Amino acid sequence: MQEIETIKQQVNPVLVQERSIAVTSAEGYGLAAEFLKEVKAAQKKVIGFFGPRSDKDIGIKAKAHEAWKSIVALEKSFLDPLKNAETSVKQKMLGYQRQENRKAAAEQARLQAEADARAEKERERLLKEAAKLKTPELQEQRLQEAEEVEAPVITVQTEVPKVDGISSRRAWKAEVVNKLAFLEAAINDQNLFGFVIIDEKALIRVAQATKGQVNYPGIEFYEAESMAAGR
Repeated sequence: MQEIETIKQQVNPVLVQERSIAVTSAEGYGLAAEFLKEVKAAQKKVIGFFGPRSDKDIGIKAKAHEAWKSIVALEKSFLDPLKNAETSVKQKMLGYQRQENRKAAAEQARLQAEADARAEKERERLLKEAAKLKTPELQEQRLQEAEEVEAPVITVQTEVPKVDGISSRRAWKAEVVNKLAFLEAAINDQNLFGFVIIDEKALIRVAQATKGQVNYPGIEFYEAESMAAGR
């Protein structure tokens, strides 16, 4: 666009001039101040070009943003119902998995208890048999056999079918249930201290509102200096 080339021709000389600015004297300070005004004027031209040109024109940026918002809203109108459907079905499938896992765990515990009982009964039988034997060698053999009796480890698989492309996983998560208790523990435990985040933006707002006339332990309020250039 020709207009963009025009803006470039107006802005580039200002950028080139910045390289020659040196503030080493009062005269240089004054020249730098005048240059800042030129910079602000150039910024105003750029903002004017990309912003509204008239009361009826909302500007290039605003038009592009409005178009982007419309596209995003349209996309969202399709995606949200699909995401809700995905979440709903996933919850149903996870519920079924939990139910089958509970059933498998209960069956495994039942079968393991039966296996343990059979092993204990066999140990008792061998011990009684050893007590009846009169030969020390045979007694030792039965005692050894009794000691080696172990119940097999029972494993029961769930009935959840394996489906290509579908997988589930378990993951540990964390939730703050008592913030004060955690903060008290973090005071004496450096391993926990790293999880404590201080809201510096909120502290800056306090500093601006009170002009630093407050005292928070461990916080220093100070006045920073900056410079503004008018157009």
